[in-house]
Amino acid sequence: MKKKIALAVLLIAVIAYTVHYNSCLPSYEYTETALPASFDAYYAERLAQSAALHARPRNEERLVRYAPGKTPVAILYIHGYGASRAEGEYVLDKIAAQLKANTYYLRLPGHGTNKEDHKNATPKDHLDTAITALRMMDKLGEKTIVVGTSMGGLIATYLAAQYPEKMAGVVLVSPFYNFPGAVTRLVNHYPVFRLFVALNPVRVSSHPVPPEEDNWTKYWYREQYFISGKQLIGLARMIARDEVFEKVSIPVLLLYYYKDETHEDNTASVSHMKLAFAHFGKAKSPHPLNRAVAVAEGSHVLMSKYSKTDERLVIAETVDFIKKAAGLPAK
Repeated sequence: MKKKIALAVLLIAVIAYTVHYNSCLPSYEYTETALPASFDAYYAERLAQSAALHARPRNEERLVRYAPGKTPVAILYIHGYGASRAEGEYVLDKIAAQLKANTYYLRLPGHGTNKEDHKNATPKDHLDTAITALRMMDKLGEKTIVVGTSMGGLIATYLAAQYPEKMAGVVLVSPFYNFPGAVTRLVNHYPVFRLFVALNPVRVSSHPVPPEEDNWTKYWYREQYFISGKQLIGLARMIARDEVFEKVSIPVLLLYYYKDETHEDNTASVSHMKLAFAHFGKAKSPHPLNRAVAVAEGSHVLMSKYSKTDERLVIAETVDFIKKAAGLPAK
């Protein structure tokens, strides 16, 4: 009898927690402020802020111009969790060169400086920074394409859902909507996350450090506080929901690493990427230009020289998509 009572109490507790968890979503509201008169003025402000925070070399924001004014299409790049523009600029530079597109590489708050800054950054900081950058993009191009990797893809999804009038299309590169395994997904739950953080306060990446001086450790946090993960988890809880996906009415290109069940993205859940893609645009109807492309020879990071990627496929698919989404000539 006592066992049955204990099981009943446990079941009630689990149900109560599940209801509470699903009903208490993080909230967010963007407050519009006056924007700088020009993109160059905005860029100068951002660089000054990065310099004041002692951002590491080549981790600060970067603007690539192909015209002093607007180009027919401009690209905004948003990097992922614990990363920097090095996560995308190697391949995206080549894409921008083909399109002659003014391109801005954003630095998210808490990134590219030190692990203490990373720990103190919040989901609101990230969204505020990304939205302000998007509001500035019409000074760089007639039309804007947003490209995001991993957590940057999650943020780009939010921008596409909330600000479709400011974007001609979005390229989601291995967007993070959830962890890939059932065990790792447990850290999404606050009690488990707090216990996990208490047991593992600092994470040091197990990826080897290459002997070359210019290696990945210059552009990603090799060591970081586990508590920093609240940014990623908070953003995912807020954004990775069907009602958000269904509002994404603009063209979407989804790029993800998948060869077979033993060779696929082990950082972000491929199944959740596919589920999200299936829901894009359902509030009205999915955009006819939407497409999902599996990259068989790759990794979680698909646009960096510091990771394995099928560069030619990624470039070809992205260039073709941007031309169609922005209405550029085929040749």
